[in-house]
Amino acid sequence: MNKNKITLISGISLLMFIIVDILMSSKFVGIENNNGVLRTIILAIAVYLIPIALGYANWKFAYHLLGIVVAIYTLNFSTVFIVMFQNSHFNLLIKILMIIISILGIIVNLMWYRIAWGQIRSDYVRIVKRNIK
Repeated sequence: MNKNKITLISGISLLMFIIVDILMSSKFVGIENNNGVLRTIILAIAVYLIPIALGYANWKFAYHLLGIVVAIYTLNFSTVFIVMFQNSHFNLLIKILMIIISILGIIVNLMWYRIAWGQIRSDYVRIVKRNIK
């Protein structure tokens, strides 16, 4: 059950990253850097899906690995947040929209840690019980 919640929150986190990535590289924001958007999205999907699949296969460090991935993408949301505050050439509506999306992304990733902690703790218990015998 907990794995399904982790997967759901991971999917939401991935979706929010994809939205931010597309918006940050579009004419809508004004940066217009379309060079690696598709590659970045494909890489993000792979980086999220591999640990999720390993988690369902009961690999003991899958959610630790996914935790590192979520931390990296949380830094990405933080970077977008900082860029929107520091640059004054963006439209105010765009700034507000991107800041709200970034804050929501950070909140979703923090929720991921809250939910995943139970699974990570149970993995530790399983590992310790197996090694004590």
